[in-house]
Amino acid sequence: MKPFLLLLIGALALPMLCGSLHAVETAMPDASGLTHWLYTPTEKPVAGKTYWLVVAVHGAGGTGKGAGGVASWATDSDDVIVLGPSFAHPKRDPDAPRPATMPREIFQMSGPAHEAKLSELIAQTGKTWKLHPKIFLHGFSAGAQFSHRYAFRHPELVAAVSAHSGGSWAKLDGDDRINRAAKHIPFTVSCGEDDRGSGGPPGTPPRIEGARRFTGELRSLGFAVEFKTWPGIGHKHTPEAKALGRALLEKVREKK
Repeated sequence: MKPFLLLLIGALALPMLCGSLHAVETAMPDASGLTHWLYTPTEKPVAGKTYWLVVAVHGAGGTGKGAGGVASWATDSDDVIVLGPSFAHPKRDPDAPRPATMPREIFQMSGPAHEAKLSELIAQTGKTWKLHPKIFLHGFSAGAQFSHRYAFRHPELVAAVSAHSGGSWAKLDGDDRINRAAKHIPFTVSCGEDDRGSGGPPGTPPRIEGARRFTGELRSLGFAVEFKTWPGIGHKHTPEAKALGRALLEKVREKK
């Protein structure tokens, strides 16, 4: 075949090939004015296939667009779809003192309205896509806060949790408590070693120290936890953190 013809065929095939590498994005607007986003490997489900649902939760002030940078997981495997919910986050007066405790209704605390919204989105997704009964949670910053607390409130619904650079974490005691009944859920936790800010009320330790403490408390209760820190990194959702979550997802898929 002539070289020119080979080049022409390659040029025509490239857009189709590149297009197949991107997840199909579907907008899911709700009555409150928020738009949530679903990422799937194909436009329609494959008959007879059951899909893992990854719920990827954004940080404070973000949206579900792009699913926190992990929308591509929907094309890494043909049985994974990724939901990026959008949670409202009220603006805080920077001059006002921080409240003594985290308000229970905010999404970082897995507030009731946000839990209900996620349940609604999962049910809506399940009408079209046949889903495994348990979800995989991945979150960065405020998304990490929501993800691990949702798992403690609904351990029967969660297969695994990938939580990174959270500003606050559940504890062994008190109102915001680690649920021992969730011990069957594997966790991955990570944080940048230079992430010295705090995302909680006064007295909350820097994120890196909070992540270390949370991991230690989980392990003291018998949880399976993989913990990583990233040298020279501040408050950033790194490719390494995403890869850590992706590796946990693979372990979950292999067990099924």
